[in-house]
Amino acid sequence: MSSALDATARPPRGRDPLGHGSAQAALGAREFALWLGLGALLRVALAVLVTGGVLVDDAYITLRYALNGAEHGALVYNLGEPVFGVTSPLWGFVTMALAWAFGRAGLEAAVLGLGVALWTLCVRRAALITCEAAGPAAARGVLAVLLFAPVFVDNQLLGMETPLVAWLAVEALAAARAGRIRGAAAWTGLLVVARPEGVLFAPALVLLGSARSGARALARELTRPAELLLLLGPGLAWIAFALHRYGAVLPQSMLAKSGWNSAHYDALASLENAWFGVARLTFAPFVDYLPSAGAHALTASIVMLVAAVAAVNVRGGTAWSRAALLTYGVYIGFYLAGKGATEASWYAVPSSLLLTVAASPVAASSGSVGRALLQHRATAVVCAGLLAAASCVYAQRRAPLLASYEEGYGACADALEALGPPTADERVLVGEIGVFGYRTSRRLIDVGALVSPEVLPVKNRGVSLVAMARELDATWLVVSDIALERNHYPSVGRVWATPEERSWLESAELFARSRDKQLLRLAPRPRSHESSANPATRTAALERSHARRAAQR
Repeated sequence: MSSALDATARPPRGRDPLGHGSAQAALGAREFALWLGLGALLRVALAVLVTGGVLVDDAYITLRYALNGAEHGALVYNLGEPVFGVTSPLWGFVTMALAWAFGRAGLEAAVLGLGVALWTLCVRRAALITCEAAGPAAARGVLAVLLFAPVFVDNQLLGMETPLVAWLAVEALAAARAGRIRGAAAWTGLLVVARPEGVLFAPALVLLGSARSGARALARELTRPAELLLLLGPGLAWIAFALHRYGAVLPQSMLAKSGWNSAHYDALASLENAWFGVARLTFAPFVDYLPSAGAHALTASIVMLVAAVAAVNVRGGTAWSRAALLTYGVYIGFYLAGKGATEASWYAVPSSLLLTVAASPVAASSGSVGRALLQHRATAVVCAGLLAAASCVYAQRRAPLLASYEEGYGACADALEALGPPTADERVLVGEIGVFGYRTSRRLIDVGALVSPEVLPVKNRGVSLVAMARELDATWLVVSDIALERNHYPSVGRVWATPEERSWLESAELFARSRDKQLLRLAPRPRSHESSANPATRTAALERSHARRAAQR
């Protein structure tokens, strides 16, 4: 099949290298549409047939914000508490619009569908530019990896904001590469409010813009009123809105994570952690689940890949690939030296996307045999098939974890909702607030402090989970079997610190249980503990009590 992907690598300016301007271009457009369509079909099929449309737990945090915004006009997690805990303000508003349009019944499907659509747009733009910059073989390779690799397929099944961030980043880079500074400013302005680390793409934007129009011309254009407004306007609008509605600019989730002193988030705590961090942030976010030898081998292969891509770009890269490689290095360095790299796959998507784009000149710079192999369409097809198979296996392995959260936390939340409307002083202490919070209207206290700023000072003192429940006047506690067996709760440490705390916890009523999750109705606080509480805590509790009574009156 003839294809415009096999046409010249550098078409005239202003023409879409995969456009419909001729019969050959039309054939190319059909092949291009086939790539994009099959990629989208795979992701939708996995969401429907394997994961059952269940999102990752963190996605439901944003969806509870969205529902409260659509139904009550307040973009908050707990009604009456002006706290914003979504790391992506733009995604919070987007999901609120989806909640208003589709309601609770269709919200999860709408979020999944939007994620697939945004990622398709992102891949389309990246492949078009790669075709123009490095040729058709490189474009096919980009399509195969970005559409079918597990890290990208998996992420669109989670319901997070990553596809939106990636799409905005690629559009910003494409505009800068084409010399459309006003467009680059507009996309970048949105990117910064889509994810705070969007500013890490600034080096690539400056490099591409300077290569096109020169550094001085770029500086002049960016300081014009229109461009400056497009670049800074979204951020300034968010700052004004956040100060008015929440009294703070940074999301509470960022403050909670920055205050998290766990060694798990300290990537410089050991060389081994920093070593595996490269793999966690590039194509293999779940490297910790592999056997030790396999994890080291995979990390070594990724490090060698990065070195090979860097060498190719030094010898003959394009401005597009070198800008992507530069931003890849900045992104990796930021996470390793800052908060560290976790197993969360949404952190790996931007860096993996950048490395894929940076690797695009490989097809043109390989040896004669390698070049012939890489430039053959069958190579890209076989690569896509293998990656698609890996994505299917990966989704099947993740599905039980998603189901355990949905069934465990969901059943506990449903049992609580069956009691009827909550009382004014009813509060539930829970660590995983996604599915549970989405399925109940109760006021939640988040152990991780992502939506509960009152938890952070208590948590930073290193108290046990039981002590936290007492100090924050929790009525209910959601805990897992394994946490009770091991006396260990993530992000807190011990479930109980003394025999008295353990005895008090064991006196709680087991109200509901599903999978390995338990919903406990807590007993009133012992007087001895109440008298030993520090004065500041007792004063805060009294102020909360007075405020609740005033609200009731």
